[in-house]
Amino acid sequence: MDWSKKRILVTGGTHGIGRAIAFGLLDAGLKNLVVAAEEEVPSNWADFAARDARYIRADLVTETEPVALVHDAADRMGGLDGVVHCAGVYLEGDFGERSPAAVWDTTMNIKARAGYLLAHAFSEIAPPGGSFVAITSINAEQSEPDHLAYDPACAALGGVIRAFAVQHAPRLRFNAVAPGLIHTRLTEEVAQSDKAAAHVARNIPMQGMGKPEDCVGTALFLLGEDSAYITGETIFVDGGIRANQMSRQDIDGE
Repeated sequence: MDWSKKRILVTGGTHGIGRAIAFGLLDAGLKNLVVAAEEEVPSNWADFAARDARYIRADLVTETEPVALVHDAADRMGGLDGVVHCAGVYLEGDFGERSPAAVWDTTMNIKARAGYLLAHAFSEIAPPGGSFVAITSINAEQSEPDHLAYDPACAALGGVIRAFAVQHAPRLRFNAVAPGLIHTRLTEEVAQSDKAAAHVARNIPMQGMGKPEDCVGTALFLLGEDSAYITGETIFVDGGIRANQMSRQDIDGE
């Protein structure tokens, strides 16, 4: 796969999985990359600037900025061959001043509605063979406490991907990557807990949390030519969580 002439936009690309995918693309030879996030100036942008990546600030909660982002990225790169929508937010651990409705709206808008608007704008300008990859979550299918908005948002984004895949095949492809428990800023508390680490080792067949870099290969595969006959699919990068029943050790109280 020759990435040198491809033009890719990555949302949520300054941290975690999005950042890992962005650097994975650059390492693969991508010359035209736009990274988008809500920060005015990313604190870690020097690493990207050294690789000639470009940055656009975008508030994906809004109705207009996801569409504007796609067109701005395409203008800067002379077109757009692929999008990775990784932006997301988890607000339910700390509601603060937010009402349940505000938590729902913000979470759903950044993940699912922005995904819909990005995909719609991409479908209008992308050349044949373009590929859109959404980063959802294993929580799109399996829920846990304190995820009353996040889990439905991930599930809704998966539905967006399937709908667009059917609508725009065979000209464009739309797929998703669904990570499991990955070590990012959002899961730092789990990573630092010995008790949590023991629970993870018992219940994830790969016996540990994943790293953001573990998602890179799958994202690049879905963006690239080797997946040319794959659309409307979700690939889980979860260390085997979905394949595993409750640990017998947990049942026995060990």
